Amino acid sequence: MCCCLLLLTTHAGAAPLPERYQGDLPDIGYFGRMEKVLYSADAKDTTIVTNVLIKEIFGQMGMKSEVKLYLDVEKLKQDLSNNYIDAVFINVFDYFTMEHLLNTDYIYTIPFSPNIHEKTLLITPKKDHISKVDELRGKSISIPSGHFHGNYFLDVELLKRGLPQSTNFFARIEEVNDINTAVIDLFFGKTDCALVTDVSYELAAELNKQIPKNLEILLSSNDIVPQIIAMNKNIPISITQKVNSHLIKANENPRIKNLLSLFQAQKFVKLNKSQILESRRLFSEYQAIMK
Repeated sequence: MCCCLLLLTTHAGAAPLPERYQGDLPDIGYFGRMEKVLYSADAKDTTIVTNVLIKEIFGQMGMKSEVKLYLDVEKLKQDLSNNYIDAVFINVFDYFTMEHLLNTDYIYTIPFSPNIHEKTLLITPKKDHISKVDELRGKSISIPSGHFHGNYFLDVELLKRGLPQSTNFFARIEEVNDINTAVIDLFFGKTDCALVTDVSYELAAELNKQIPKNLEILLSSNDIVPQIIAMNKNIPISITQKVNSHLIKANENPRIKNLLSLFQAQKFVKLNKSQILESRRLFSEYQAIMK
């Protein structure tokens, strides 16, 4: 990290911008991502692919890059506020907690289907004839590690019904590496229900016609944008716009398109604020119900 800092910002009390921002584009960009921001595939695999993908995108702009993996969101916020981090890859609820540090006019996501949104589904075996959430009390559930908006949705649905949070409602929570494992574990009777997404469930159903015959949807959320990519608000707008022009065309590069496909992802999509309104509503509902 560049140690030589130059005060280039007009924000009173803000941390000084690194010297590397003086030029047309910095020689190196620093990218912070939360460890469990992706839950559609194994965390170790996604970490490797994300690092390669970011290096490739920055490389297309003639820049080097460094990806820093965070376990603690507060540490990421601190580094972002100190201008040690130029861009972030985070879940949508972490985004809402650090909007004041980010350029909210330039936010992106990586859709896993033609639709930028996805729904969280709570699925159960048809043979169990579960008709109400209450009937799952004391049972087991499979939840993919990092499926934050799914956990928020589930807790809101439980608490609205006067039931305990998931950690106290279920006898056992199986945290699995990816969504496909959650579906398969339920299908083979290893758990009593599973928290998945509509995209993953539909894909599993296409690959195995027995899945929709044996499993059913008990609850479905509204449309959510699960992950956000955003840039530090203190980056000069000229640099932000250049990054934007490269990012939205990144999938036109065959190597980047191939790397995205390893996530089952399509492309980078620039979002407008209306597209995350439902995500914000769930976040606000969760905060209110937890008070």
